[in-house]
Amino acid sequence: MSTSSSGLTFKLHPLVIVNISDHYTRVKSQSAAQGNAAPRVFGCVIGVQRGRTVEIFNSFELLYDASTETLDRAFLDKKQEQ
Repeated sequence: MSTSSSGLTFKLHPLVIVNISDHYTRVKSQSAAQGNAAPRVFGCVIGVQRGRTVEIFNSFELLYDASTETLDRAFLDKKQEQ
């Protein structure tokens, strides 16, 4: 749990950290195998705010197309429905 200068309190569940780390590690190893530079990864965090407390309890990766510099909107919509 952490308190910011704005007075908000943040609670970050361990699953979020694991998800982000796993996604970055997978993309980085795939890029290295192809001889590419370190990748940029994108994702979405899910949580709620109750009063002055923000609780982040889940996350998922977003698919990024470097050639068009866009995120896959259909993938995001599908994940949000789940």
